Formats: sequence, structure tokens, C-alpha cells
Amino acid sequence: MVGGGRFTVAAVAALAVVAALGGCASDTRSASERQVTLAQSKSYAQLLRNEASSRLPEIVLKQVAESTDVSVACDDTDPAGLSRSWSSSMSILVTNSTAARIQKVADDLAASFVEQGWKAKHTDESTDTLVVTTLRSATSLADIAITATSKGAEQAPSIQITATGVCALTGGPDSDEVTTLEQQDPANAG
Repeated sequence: MVGGGRFTVAAVAALAVVAALGGCASDTRSASERQVTLAQSKSYAQLLRNEASSRLPEIVLKQVAESTDVSVACDDTDPAGLSRSWSSSMSILVTNSTAARIQKVADDLAASFVEQGWKAKHTDESTDTLVVTTLRSATSLADIAITATSKGAEQAPSIQITATGVCALTGGPDSDEVTTLEQQDPANAG
């Protein structure tokens, strides 16, 4: 686990919240019909990202290289960007001893979700450096993508976890709601 006991407690709390919130996800109505807010989309995405990172074995982790939290437009046909979801990602560098089996570590992480009923789809972005696994669940209001990157000319071996919450109707990228939520994250402040 990333960071040891502190993350264990946080992961258990996150699981409880995700389980409680996930009960609403089996509803087949659209996000706007369920009146999901961007703050809720943010919560779902961040909790799922943290849950996924806590499932990585501590022995393979070198350091968290970067984490980002930001709202993104849901649809290119919405030029005002009113329909937005939250994207929460974490890039984790792995130890040198893990680099050769990084894809197995990422596959094991994805399998831990599949065992809980998530559906996985694999995409090869490059023949030898990048494999993306996208996971979806009918009981979650966020999706997750796990990217395994092996050592390349300008990159270190890493696993990137990106969770994306459901779409929510907002006032647009410059609205008070969006700017307030984005400024709450130190990575986006400034």
C-alpha cells in the first residue's frame, strides 16, 4: 500500500463511502436525471483512484510521481463545457526490481476489480511501452483506467491510475462551482 497504515485507514473509509454511494449507481437514469453534482463526481473519482492505489503491493512502489484532479468536459459537441466530469489521476513510479513485470502488477490490480464484478477492456497504445486497462462497473459512478508504462527512452516504469466520475451539469469551466472545486486541490491551485 502507498504510505502504509495511513492509507489503510483512508482506504477502508473510502470503501465504506464508495459502497454507500455505489448503491445509487444501479439506477439507469442519466447523471443529470439523478442530479449528480460535480462535487459528487469528484468524490467518486478520488475515492476510486485512492482505492485502486491502495491495492498495489507496497514492495513494488517507489514513489508517487504526480497526482492531478481536474474537471473535464464530457462532450465535444458541448462547446460551452457545461456537462463536466471529474478526472483524478495518480502516476506511481515502480521499483527497478518490478520494472520487468510491471504489466503483471497492473493486470493483477485490474483483476482485483474484475473479481468484484467490474468489466475490463484492454487497449495496446504501443507494442512495448503502454497497455491501458479500462474498468467499468454498473454499481459505480466512476470508471477507472490503469496504464502500465515500461521503461523507455524518456520515461521511467510507472503505473498510472485515472478515475473519471460521471458527468454533471455545471455552469461551465469558469463557473464558481468548477473553480472552487479545482482550487481545493493543491495540484491545481495557483
